[in-house]
Amino acid sequence: MSSSVHKSSLGNQIARKYILDLSASSPKLQRSAISPSNSVGSSLNSNSLSRRSRPDTNHHVRDYSDDESSSGERTNSYSQSTIRSTAASAKTLGLNGLKNIGNTCFMNSVIQCLSNTRWLLEYLKKDMYLRDINTTISGMKGALIKAFAEVIKELWSEDSSDRVVNTVSLKSQIQRFAPRFMGYAQQDAQEFLRYLLEGLHEDVNRVTEKPKPILTEIDDNLSDNEKAQESWRRYLRLDNSKIVDHFVGQLKSTLKCTYCGHSSVTFDPFWDLSLPIPQRTGLLRLSQCLDSFTREETLDGDEKPTCSKCKERRKCTKSFSIHKFPKVLVIHLKRFSPLERFRGKLSVTVDFPIEGLDMSNYASDSNASQCRYNLYAISNHSGTTYSGHYTAYCRHPYTGHWHEYNDSRVSSISSKSLVSGEAYVLFYEQETAKSHL
Repeated sequence: MSSSVHKSSLGNQIARKYILDLSASSPKLQRSAISPSNSVGSSLNSNSLSRRSRPDTNHHVRDYSDDESSSGERTNSYSQSTIRSTAASAKTLGLNGLKNIGNTCFMNSVIQCLSNTRWLLEYLKKDMYLRDINTTISGMKGALIKAFAEVIKELWSEDSSDRVVNTVSLKSQIQRFAPRFMGYAQQDAQEFLRYLLEGLHEDVNRVTEKPKPILTEIDDNLSDNEKAQESWRRYLRLDNSKIVDHFVGQLKSTLKCTYCGHSSVTFDPFWDLSLPIPQRTGLLRLSQCLDSFTREETLDGDEKPTCSKCKERRKCTKSFSIHKFPKVLVIHLKRFSPLERFRGKLSVTVDFPIEGLDMSNYASDSNASQCRYNLYAISNHSGTTYSGHYTAYCRHPYTGHWHEYNDSRVSSISSKSLVSGEAYVLFYEQETAKSHL
């Protein structure tokens, strides 16, 4: 294994923690804590990490039964071998590739990013989602999330390595849910991510009966915090799931009339932040993209909104801030602006932090907490607007090592190589949100 965000000397802490995380759904892995013969060896393809041979079972048996030293020494020798064996298993699980079944690199890239989303991996692998399946108002009745869970389980199977997982069954369910993905034309990864998350959410939506719609506007006399809470409550009346718990945040939009000075504040849920790239050449920082997104803009001419106090169309200013930070923050770099498609893809390199992304400058509340994030996955796009290829860079949720997922091929990658002009969708997790199950 090459470099990682965390030091590779995680040792027996990783081994023990990994067993606890996955043992509920993996009897074989659970047994490996006491029987090295059940540990899984790595056997990735020629483009992946180097092979590791399966440990010699008899060797461990002889060490334990034939050692003439004290029982404490025997136990220590045995446990250290077990820990090394289990640590090797932890490093090789989840490193399987996905078959490209016809221009499906966009889908493969997104699936690998979600596969390395630790809480989602555990939610699916342990079958915890089954108790949440919505069979009433979900159009798919759980078929989509079941198909997705099967792919995730294959990617993280401890029964074999060097596996290339087929996504035909999953794709058929996805195009049932979203017919726009029928066929084998190249698609946009960020757009696919939105549809996939929406479909997964609907399958485990806690709302089993559609409530009567609320037709009244939120009282304008309420404080901003009260408006935010009421807006969020109304959103959860229809959309409330484990997916929403982690991926959805809340944006604050402030519209200020330049004529009377009245400010109108609204709050809306967001699944990702689509950030403009304010320049076409040179090196850009992610903070500049965030500044551009939250910067106050003037609405005039045909864009004039109606002031709620003046009751007339007025020149206004509009600005965004983040009121509720999601546990998983997805950032989409708008390299393919519809208005600038004729100008081609924006391939400028955006420098983004791997650890410690501080979003406090963009919070609507100066006392906001949980604003720091660490990167764990990237969906990359290489090529042009009309001809390109998607890959993914993902940090292993248990070892911290980074890998490149290129359809069926998986290989290690240095964290120093993550920032490039191909980064398209960034996945961040809150520093305090390692696992929320």
